[in-house]
Amino acid sequence: MTSSAIPSRHIPVLIVGAGLAGLTAATLLAWRGVSCLLVERRASTSRHPRARGLNMRSLELLRGVPGLEADLAAASPFAADEISIVIAESVTGRVFRTLIAPGDTDSSALSPSPLCMAGQDRVEPILLAHARALGADIRFSTEVTSFGQDGRGVAAALRDVRTGETTYVTADYLIAADGNRSPARRALGIGVHGHGVLSNNMSILFEADLGATSRERAFALYFLRNPAFTGAFVSSDDPNVAVVSREYDPARESLADFPPARAADIVRAALGLPGLDVAVLDVTAWEMSSQVADRMAVGRVFLAGDAAHTMPPTGGLGGQTAIQDGADLAWKLAAVLRGEADPALLDTYAAERQPVAELTVAHAAANYFERLRPDRADPSAAVAAPDWLTAAMGYRYASAAVQREAGDDGRASEDPRHPSGRPGFRLPHALAMRGAKKISTLDLVGPGFALIAGPDGAAWSEAARRLELPAFRFDAELGGDPAPFLASAGLEADGALLIRPDGFIAARWKRAEREAAAELEAALARARGRAGERGRERAA
Repeated sequence: MTSSAIPSRHIPVLIVGAGLAGLTAATLLAWRGVSCLLVERRASTSRHPRARGLNMRSLELLRGVPGLEADLAAASPFAADEISIVIAESVTGRVFRTLIAPGDTDSSALSPSPLCMAGQDRVEPILLAHARALGADIRFSTEVTSFGQDGRGVAAALRDVRTGETTYVTADYLIAADGNRSPARRALGIGVHGHGVLSNNMSILFEADLGATSRERAFALYFLRNPAFTGAFVSSDDPNVAVVSREYDPARESLADFPPARAADIVRAALGLPGLDVAVLDVTAWEMSSQVADRMAVGRVFLAGDAAHTMPPTGGLGGQTAIQDGADLAWKLAAVLRGEADPALLDTYAAERQPVAELTVAHAAANYFERLRPDRADPSAAVAAPDWLTAAMGYRYASAAVQREAGDDGRASEDPRHPSGRPGFRLPHALAMRGAKKISTLDLVGPGFALIAGPDGAAWSEAARRLELPAFRFDAELGGDPAPFLASAGLEADGALLIRPDGFIAARWKRAEREAAAELEAALARARGRAGERGRERAA
């Protein structure tokens, strides 16, 4: 560590940035009993809706925190099946294509968690409240002015932006969730790759009587191909407050060229309502970028959220990827800090999340060209990009901590509507009974590892209990018809899955094994990053 100042305190994890990635990490670390300090330069969470909603995969990662999923659902003023996403000339004008119509978003066959459509301005305060209630120390108006690391930990200088006072802390690990311009990323000398800046935009937050634009839709997103501009309209949780964003050329214009009167005219043009009375609340300049960090970790410092990947808001996955970064780091750091896993487990963060970032950014960039700028589209990129559902929850983790089955084709993603049960993919959602309560298999995911076995998998359940591992077997701990689960997981009645704390499959045994205890022990050691204890890889 480079700082020679005497630290005022030591914390296990220092988090920089109170966006979705940082707040998720703080919440899930605190839920697991790990102390953390989160610092944010801004005075509060974001007041802009920005990222809209949480998808099923993000909610599955958060649902274990008592009350959190319910609070997020309560913050959503309308149901997920009331969404409308359209490509149009203006909000009230000619429609070129309807991407999602109300009623198109039923996800009950895929997940126990329905989509939550609360905006980022509502989600962040909820995460903040839960993180603090669980014991996380979160300080706004505080910035990291410098940091250094060595084999023992990280040292950082923190400055209170209101008073100018500087304090020093040490930490075992640092999560840099400090935005797309990430000072931490630059300090580490990490470059980025990808399209870079796709467009420069002015975002106009406004209030108006929007009754003429609702068309009985609770939430509307319009990608606007107007003869005068390219942009978007996004409704908010307040029926008369919304955002219009339009592209501009920074070589010719700046924020000063968008005073309230001009901004109001832009809103009217976007809505197709020239006589509308518009009150402009805020105007913000921002860059729409498509890029991924060349590395997501250096030593004890991990990049998360926009610091690691920036994508156009044309797929609804930027905020989700940030949440999932924070969740991945939280369970892995907690396992290492509690001595349950080897520090080598932390190497799997970059190994697993970097390919997901590449896949998700490719999806969002292809959407940008298709929906807003077809004149700039690269047909080959669109063909290579995955569909939304695959990008959202069909990605695969391939790392040293995940079992490799013989004959596996190594596919990086799959359609989650047709899960395979192969190691590295998300645990399929299937219904079961636990006592008198109907649950999802995903409800069996907890803060640690768990085993799920078929009705004839008693040997696996017994092996798990010897390792003090939660075990759930159909016709024993679980009731209901096991057939749908066995089919989606690719198991015979005497097979089993080892499930990680993030709901991904660490290992699969399609059928009974003679040495079930040894097999499970080796797989669990591998999943915890203990390379010397991995044992042999098993054929499918």
